[in-house]
Amino acid sequence: MKNKFYITTAIAYPNSVPHLGHALEIVQTDVIARFHKLLGDDVWFQTGTDEHGTKNWETAKKKGKTISQFLDENVDAFKKLYKELNISYDYFIRTTDKKIHHPGAIELWNNLIKAGDIYKKKYEGLYCVGCESFKVKRELIDDKCSHHPKLKIKVVNEENYFFRLSKYKNELFEKISSDEYKVIPKKRKNEILSFLKDAKDISFSRPKKSLPWGISVPGDDEQVMYVWCDALSNYITGIGYGRDKKKFDKLWPADVHIIGKDILRFHAAFWPAMLLSANISLPKKLLVHGFILSSGAKMSKSSGNVIEPFSQIEKYGSEIFKFYLIETMPLESDGEYSEELLVERVNTELVGNLANFIYRTLSFLNKNFDGSMIIAKDDEFTDLIESKFKEAKSFYENYDLRNALNTILRISAIGNKYFQDNEPWALIKKDKKKAHEVLSLSTNLVKNLIILLKPIMPMFANNVEKQLNLKNLVFTDLNFDLKNHKIGIADILFRKIELVKSEEKKSVFSKLDLKVAKIVDVKNHPNADKLYLIELDCGEKRRIVSGLKDFYSVDDLKGKNILLLYNLQPAKIRGEKSEGMLLAADTGDKIGLLFAEKSKPGDQVFVDGISNCSKQISYKEFSEVKIKSENGKAYFEGKPLKTSSETVFVDKKVDGNIC
Repeated sequence: MKNKFYITTAIAYPNSVPHLGHALEIVQTDVIARFHKLLGDDVWFQTGTDEHGTKNWETAKKKGKTISQFLDENVDAFKKLYKELNISYDYFIRTTDKKIHHPGAIELWNNLIKAGDIYKKKYEGLYCVGCESFKVKRELIDDKCSHHPKLKIKVVNEENYFFRLSKYKNELFEKISSDEYKVIPKKRKNEILSFLKDAKDISFSRPKKSLPWGISVPGDDEQVMYVWCDALSNYITGIGYGRDKKKFDKLWPADVHIIGKDILRFHAAFWPAMLLSANISLPKKLLVHGFILSSGAKMSKSSGNVIEPFSQIEKYGSEIFKFYLIETMPLESDGEYSEELLVERVNTELVGNLANFIYRTLSFLNKNFDGSMIIAKDDEFTDLIESKFKEAKSFYENYDLRNALNTILRISAIGNKYFQDNEPWALIKKDKKKAHEVLSLSTNLVKNLIILLKPIMPMFANNVEKQLNLKNLVFTDLNFDLKNHKIGIADILFRKIELVKSEEKKSVFSKLDLKVAKIVDVKNHPNADKLYLIELDCGEKRRIVSGLKDFYSVDDLKGKNILLLYNLQPAKIRGEKSEGMLLAADTGDKIGLLFAEKSKPGDQVFVDGISNCSKQISYKEFSEVKIKSENGKAYFEGKPLKTSSETVFVDKKVDGNIC
């Protein structure tokens, strides 16, 4: 009997074409689904689109299209992207599907009613149209949603149905604490546990006069279901809830939901509470990925820094694009998408390491032994490699895809070293049998490498399978047992690529590399009365010399998150090395430091639409960048300095030039 494995993405909101964040999530989910298929599991992979809501309705009207026409066009764009990425999903659900989705959403609502967990009341709240959700004051930054800073928060006063989330917060706290419902990574687990301590009931419907596009509330034609019961229920409606009990019982509970960190509470609090109310088993795991950033900022349509995935696929190919998405995204935090780094990693790892090892091994075997393999044994070499197989497999199993990929690349590097150290080109003249054994072992390693890479780069793996004259390799084939076998013709797999980049508007701000730095320690400069030596943590340890002594005490500075000009050329100031410069507003008689207290050491500081540079610059070059402070904020050409967590603020609201 095969093990069932049910995996889902969050369903995408198709009020526009897909962006890089959508590509990241569908690729991560596809990698995990393919891994489990290679283990022999019976996989069901579901994705889809969340098609109701205010944004879709209003955007369709603005474009002069019917809602159905508007949605069909955008949904087709998502399906086109998934096809170009070779995504292996089994079902694509649309929440406008009245046959598949609506019966289950209505049954779920009715079951929540039966449990006594839905009630009606008047409500006034702060509503973000971008998120299509209500916010509390503490979630806003400068009275704006951090995810949609260009959209105005609306004050909404209306009568809605509510769901008793508060009734289930303690039970949920226990289930998440014990990992009965496992939230990955731990950082997100701690975040949702903190939220649950004070969780309140949630708005569960909207009046049709405010939201005309959605599923009508059973028994109340004046209201439509809000996103929670409508969109979140797709995970059960798509597999038969409300219409096909046999299929539902076979596939539920989900083995893992994969979502972005911005919708954590919806999936780790609202959704499981609804399931508890309806007496439905909870999913097993929730994998929460970070944002993929551009120049340190979250990509979003409202911020104007979206990288378009179709153009990246056209430039570099889908396999390279997927390789880099996985390689750049850590399990615990955000990732940074950079075309420069993509090209560097491809040329170093795919060309210089992996493809180099595969081609030199197979072509040498073709040339000298007509592609034929023999029995070969080297316990020290194979024991080392097999321990790495276990590491890579463990990373896959625990959804740490970046470390799985990096482990595979390290295995390839070990193979290159083994090949180089044994010098089969020289060995063949002295000991032809030994040279044949080295090449046969190396070819076995090629076979194993492509098995390990199949979840991430399936088309590449299939290409190498053909060169090996093999097919349908799976994880049980991870061994060094291939012998008395003749391979096919070797071919070059990847070639070095050049950076293909569209024209960008040049800005003097792009000279800067600004980072958040935490002040760890402050000491008096041994050779200057008015200078401090400041020890910093900016993702690495650094020391700077600063003339703050007349304006800030040691206690004022310790533990603060300041802004560091990270790429300033190091200099000696009164005999002490200074590696960078902190930023402050200066009026001549007053100084106000720039702070980013909600950010982490090493976080990038940026302005929207301008990339950062790591090349070292002089103070003169920095002085050409005119940054000013006004009303407690720092601006470059009218755009605020920010991190992915907050807008930078100026201490004491000092207005002046930043220096």
